Amino acid sequence: MFGTRTSENRRSPAVLALMSAAAITAAGTTAVGAAPALAAVGMVASITQEEGEYEARFPDVVKLDDGRLMAVWHRATAHAGAVGTIQLSFGSPNGRTWSTPAPALADPGTMAGLDTRDPKLGKMNDGSVVLTFFVPGGRVFYSVWKPGWTRFTDPVQLTSPDITTGIDSHGSALALADSGTQVDQVLIPVYTTGTGGGAHFIRATWRATLAPRLLVSGSRRIIGNANPPGRTYTEPSFVQFGSTVVAVVRAEQDGGGSPAIVVRWNPYTATPAFAYQSFTGVLANSHHLLRTASGKVLFTYGDKAQANRPTVGMLIDDPTSAWVKNPVVPLYNSGAADQANPSSVEISTGTFITLGYNAKPKSSSPTGGTLWVVESHTADY
Repeated sequence: MFGTRTSENRRSPAVLALMSAAAITAAGTTAVGAAPALAAVGMVASITQEEGEYEARFPDVVKLDDGRLMAVWHRATAHAGAVGTIQLSFGSPNGRTWSTPAPALADPGTMAGLDTRDPKLGKMNDGSVVLTFFVPGGRVFYSVWKPGWTRFTDPVQLTSPDITTGIDSHGSALALADSGTQVDQVLIPVYTTGTGGGAHFIRATWRATLAPRLLVSGSRRIIGNANPPGRTYTEPSFVQFGSTVVAVVRAEQDGGGSPAIVVRWNPYTATPAFAYQSFTGVLANSHHLLRTASGKVLFTYGDKAQANRPTVGMLIDDPTSAWVKNPVVPLYNSGAADQANPSSVEISTGTFITLGYNAKPKSSSPTGGTLWVVESHTADY
């Protein structure tokens, strides 16, 4: 099912030696560019090491209904200004073994010449997966995978009549739980730039067998830019608990770090009433929200309060109430500023894997271009 390539037989002896050394390296040391930062947090696999000058960035992972994992990422020679493609791999339920990477789209030629960025995976209630991504210039697309398929459909551009400017995306599409007459509803997080921009959601109906599969009914702006002046709000991500959607929005003040904004609302009301909280002391960039089996949220993010924005995580005990800053656990630090964008799944109760990447050139790091799988546990937090 997963081919013959395991995380171990893809690594050279030199890389394995580096990983062994990483396990005993003191926290904060970045010489190998891939060390888990706590002894209890372990690097358990690699999904790929891109060849040559190519690098794996912006990964996302989701747990499928059959227990397998699905991962996607952006493959390109640079963070920006290059034509990147979306790669796909299927993982074993424990995240140790991964299939040989392949283009995520069944027909990659449909996006030829375009930089397909920030791929995100949202599982629908019927087990299908919606892949969203954006291309520079303010266009968001989605594509669909269904159980039994090996690739995603040709992308369709996502638009809303309520948003007249370009849109970008970072968070996964959220399939809402059915409630009364509200069935197969989906929220897609997007953001717009400029003083009139901000963080939004687009609302659509999931239609598994009809085109378009996401039938857009409208959108809402969650929070607007320039409030206060110089503030921008981007990269919204969503998670649902009962009749409450919880979002975290990245905030920047005059281009510098600002506390993330936590937003809560009832998605089943015609006019949502948003409740806002500034998450004091948490400068979260390119974050991910995972609802855990215990009813908490594993909140992983790039920590802009630290040099090089390493990947960290914390558990939020009561997500639908005011968030309290719990211990911040270092998960991965490549030692380069181009990192973070984590994504996590719970592979068994209380056991999590988080993806991190090393975008260092291979001339300075033997593990450059590698997409890592890091394991942590509830007890670590």
